[in-house]
Amino acid sequence: MLEIQLIQPEKSPGYTNNSRTGCYVPLGLLSIATYTKQQLPDTNIEVLDGELITNKEIIEQLKPNAVIGIDTKTPNYASAVEIARVAKEMGSKVVFGGVYASAIPEKIDLYRQDIVNHVVVGFGERPFVDIIKGRDDRVIHNSEPNFDELPIPDRSFIDFERYIQNFQQNHKTWDYRGTNIFTHMGCKYKCLFCSRSGPKGVRYKTPQMVWQEVRTLVEHHGIEYLVDFSDTITQDMTAFRSLVDSKPDDLNPIFHIFSTAEGINHESIELFKRLNVKHVFVGAETGDYRLASKISKGASFSPERTLEAITFLSDAQIGITPSFVLGLPDESEDSLDTTYNFAKRIKEISDFEEIFCSALIPFPGSRAFDILMEKIGNPETDLFDPEELKQEWIKLVCNTDYETINVYVDKILDLGEYAITIRKNS
Repeated sequence: MLEIQLIQPEKSPGYTNNSRTGCYVPLGLLSIATYTKQQLPDTNIEVLDGELITNKEIIEQLKPNAVIGIDTKTPNYASAVEIARVAKEMGSKVVFGGVYASAIPEKIDLYRQDIVNHVVVGFGERPFVDIIKGRDDRVIHNSEPNFDELPIPDRSFIDFERYIQNFQQNHKTWDYRGTNIFTHMGCKYKCLFCSRSGPKGVRYKTPQMVWQEVRTLVEHHGIEYLVDFSDTITQDMTAFRSLVDSKPDDLNPIFHIFSTAEGINHESIELFKRLNVKHVFVGAETGDYRLASKISKGASFSPERTLEAITFLSDAQIGITPSFVLGLPDESEDSLDTTYNFAKRIKEISDFEEIFCSALIPFPGSRAFDILMEKIGNPETDLFDPEELKQEWIKLVCNTDYETINVYVDKILDLGEYAITIRKNS
C-alpha cells in the first residue's frame, strides 16, 4: 500500500508561538488527504502538523519510499527544506505546495531540484492525485477547482480533540469548543503587504456545502465556536446574504469572522446578528491617515472609517480583534506614536482581548515583496527569512529603524490579553 504523508512543518528555528498556535486544523492538508483517499482508497495517508509536534519529531516519523506533500509558508520554509532533504534521502517523492511555493515556484524548482520533485501552484487536491498517478511536470499551475466537487475535510486524519483543547487552553475567557472553517477563498482588495490577493478573484463555497460542514462539526464534535479564516466575508454582500439566508433554524454556533472596516455598516451588522457573529477580526493597520492611503485597502479606508466600524460593532455587542501593521512606507516615530494612540482609542471603544500586531513582512507574492526585490535586486535564492525581509524593508522604505518599530509592536500587543505576531526571537 502506498504511504502518503502530508506535512505542515514547524515554524523555522527562532520563530515564536502565539495564541493561535495548535488551535486550528490544517484545512488545506485535510482537504488534500480527504480527496486523495476518495480517489485512491488503496493508500495509507497520514497528516503531520508542526504546530503540534517539532520538526525533529516529524523527521523521525517520515516513512521511506512515500509520497510527501509539504505545505510551505514564509515562516516555515527553512523547516520544509529540512524535511524534504531527509525525505528525499529515504527514497520518497517530495511535493511542495502552499502560499510560499505558489508565490515563487520557479525559484524553488531552480534551487531545490535535488530534493523537490514537484511544485504545485494553487489548490493541491487534483494535482496531488495526478502526481501519484504519474504526472511528471515539475511545476504544476493548477486551475481553480469547483469547491462543491471537493469533499468536506475529514478531521479524523488528525487528533481533532487536541486542537479543540488547545483552543480552550489558549483562549480561557472564551470558554468554547472552537475550530476553523472557510466559506470562500480570495480577496478583492490588493493590500500592499498581503500575499493572498491575486488575479483569480474570490471563490465561494455554496451555502449548502458550508452548512453541511457546520452541521457535522456541531453534531459530531460538539463545536460551539467557528472561526472563518476566509479573508473578508463582507466583500460580496450578495454572497454573504445568501449564506445567512440559508442558515438552518436548528444550527446556531458562534461565528468569528474577518472583515474590512469598509464592509461594516448597518446592513452587515444585521447579517452578523442573524449569523450569530460575536467576534470580528478588523484590519485597523495604522492610525496615520497618510500611511493608510498607501495600503490599497479600499477607497474609503481610513482611521476614521475604522473607528466608525468598530463603534458599530461595539454598539451591537460584537467583539473585535484589531490588526496593526507597522513599517508602512515612510513610517516614522511620530506615525508609530499616532498608531499606538489609535490602538488605545480602539481599546476604549471595544475593550478587545485578542490583538494582532507585526512589523510589515514583505511576503513573497505581495506587492511589498515586488517593491523590495526591485530595490535590492532579485537574490539568487529561494529562501527568504521573514525577519530579514522585515529588516531590509524597514531600512529601505521607512523613516525609522527596526528596533523602534519592534518597541511599538510590543506596546500595541500589550493592550490585549491574547497576542498574535510573527517575529523571530532576538
